[in-house]
Amino acid sequence: MRFWAPNGWTEAEYAILDTGAHTSLLPLSLWRGLGVQIIADHFVRGLVPKKECKIAVKVGWVKGKIVDKEGNSTPETNFKAFLALTDNIPLIVGFKDLLEKYRINIDVTRDKAFIERK
Repeated sequence: MRFWAPNGWTEAEYAILDTGAHTSLLPLSLWRGLGVQIIADHFVRGLVPKKECKIAVKVGWVKGKIVDKEGNSTPETNFKAFLALTDNIPLIVGFKDLLEKYRINIDVTRDKAFIERK
């Protein structure tokens, strides 16, 4: 992923394309310099409903694009994301406002995957 920041596009960041994640999740050190538009406070948690398993986040609008090692990229897209208040989480790309715009193709036998516009 690359993100739009006030001084231009960031360097590419490795991300997990999570086909089970509704919303993207960005670590603090990444989103802090992006000039995101924060719209709400929230929290996230996984499958464990325990109070100690939730993570506080902000919800905000981010501009980014998915890129690959060959230099291909999706068009820049504004998408809603959870903005973690810690760096102890990975960069996760979810469906809401981003992956829902693309078709994901995975061929495990050839160790190949790609996305394309719908």
